[in-house]
Amino acid sequence: NIYLKADMKLILGSSSQWRRQQLQHAGFDFIVMAADIDERAITVCERDSIQDRSSSDPSKLTLKIAHAKANALIGNCPKDGILITCDQVVHFNGTIREKPNDIEQCKEYLKSYATVPATTVTAIVVTKIDTKERFAAVDIASQQFKPIPDDIIDMVIDGGAGDVMSTCGGFMIDHPLLQPYLGERVGTEDSILGLPMHVLRQLLDQAGQNVVSGNLQRSIGSDEPVSENNAFK
Repeated sequence: NIYLKADMKLILGSSSQWRRQQLQHAGFDFIVMAADIDERAITVCERDSIQDRSSSDPSKLTLKIAHAKANALIGNCPKDGILITCDQVVHFNGTIREKPNDIEQCKEYLKSYATVPATTVTAIVVTKIDTKERFAAVDIASQQFKPIPDDIIDMVIDGGAGDVMSTCGGFMIDHPLLQPYLGERVGTEDSILGLPMHVLRQLLDQAGQNVVSGNLQRSIGSDEPVSENNAFK
């Protein structure tokens, strides 16, 4: 079921083609707006540096970025709209992995998932434009890979033109060349892809009924989440 009132306009605040595809596949009618912010300048560390960012709490960081995207877009949204903003990072051995900086780093990432799974941490913030109420949650999933041959890795990266270069953690579970090497997964496929639909549906339901229950958090007129105890696992 789609938990959205007929008189509400749904806005996806993301430039991600994968999130657009997920919403379309689920049957949602929506418009797309992308926030013009420097995500890598956002940190939850005491010291504002990229080095500290890599060791940030991934749930706090993704929530902060998803809220920042909402802050950047809310003034341009229709008053009867519901805005969805998201962020995702990959957590690996205690370190945050974002998009690979270069081909060699992407190769390193892809090889490493044969020993330790990639843990995806995805934050979703749903904002009711008229009341400024926000409903937010974090979903955590993980994906391990079987050892991937070097020639397959080279074809996937495609000299730096491959789609894996623009994904956090430098991997894709829906890439035809990588699918034969998928190992154990904990969590849902759509969570790994960047938009856990079961969480989004619950948040939209909460926004539509204007109630709070379970481990969903509510933040009214706030730039920050109320608490971090809101993970769906």
